[in-house]
Amino acid sequence: MHERHRFWQRALRLLSLGVPREASSALFGHDHSLQQETWLRSLQKEKQHIIDWHDRLTDIPFVIIDMETTGFSPEQGDEILAMAAAKTVGGVVTDAYMTLVKPEKPIPEHISALTGIEAKDVVFAPPLAEALRTFVPFIAAGVLIGYHIGHDLAFLRHALWRHYRQKWSGRFVDLQPMMTLIGHSCPTFDDALACYGICCPRRHTADGDVEAMAKLWAILLDEFRQRGIDTLHDLYAALSRC
Repeated sequence: MHERHRFWQRALRLLSLGVPREASSALFGHDHSLQQETWLRSLQKEKQHIIDWHDRLTDIPFVIIDMETTGFSPEQGDEILAMAAAKTVGGVVTDAYMTLVKPEKPIPEHISALTGIEAKDVVFAPPLAEALRTFVPFIAAGVLIGYHIGHDLAFLRHALWRHYRQKWSGRFVDLQPMMTLIGHSCPTFDDALACYGICCPRRHTADGDVEAMAKLWAILLDEFRQRGIDTLHDLYAALSRC
């Protein structure tokens, strides 16, 4: 746990929160005000206008995300324990975010063993509703990517609807089918890391996994360039044929 911030300190003096200064007054209250909900909704609409299908992949901000959770189903009461993200442009990390989240229920022992997150670590962590007010603006400026990102999106969508009655409608791409696209069968993230010899010493920590995914994404961008996959439209079209 003591090495948790080493990657982020290398990347730019990276932020642990990532709140735009002009929006801070709308975020720090504990009430779910109309102002906050309207602001969260506007973030997603703004993002849709910024990113164009024909923008080059190397010019688009891609945001790598990962969450540590207590299980696989938010509908069944599983909770988010940690959220991490890294903004990238051209495969280079430009900013990063990480926060633990205080769950409503005790952390199962097998989850603590897997992630290293124990009850003592989340005592002073923000509850999910509060953490969303910093996580959402951080990830809203780009196309989301992650390995088996459907898991993360399920928790994000459930959380946004539960706490703010908002839907997430942003663009996203899954890294796993990208591996298939370039000829590698990698059902798991560990398979993909092994394929390229990427070391992930803090596997199953949100920021540790994001760090490793950032390395993988930089490699994949170069693979796409060699195959003439230059724009977001090219990438989606190629993935649709897999």
